[in-house]
Amino acid sequence: MKYFLIGILIALAGVLVAYVTDDWSLVFVISGLAAGIALIWGVLSLGAGKNKSTRTTSSEKRREKQQRVTKMKNAVLVAVPNIIAVIVNLTMIS
Repeated sequence: MKYFLIGILIALAGVLVAYVTDDWSLVFVISGLAAGIALIWGVLSLGAGKNKSTRTTSSEKRREKQQRVTKMKNAVLVAVPNIIAVIVNLTMIS
């Protein structure tokens, strides 16, 4: 839930900056960049792991896999509100 709130705050910051500057294309830049970085971070965290030869038990493997999946879920939770902000901005502009 914490990561979803962080994503909402980033999306709101993008909308606020766009409103203050009266340049709604900034929502694409700020929220789109935040969503892209979060998704790239999530995908990279899925692939990042310790050297497989150092893990000896299956419980270590499961624990590491669960940690990587949790990082990916957190990244998606940051990205979702920003993607929604970009889509809403796109529909309002066009």
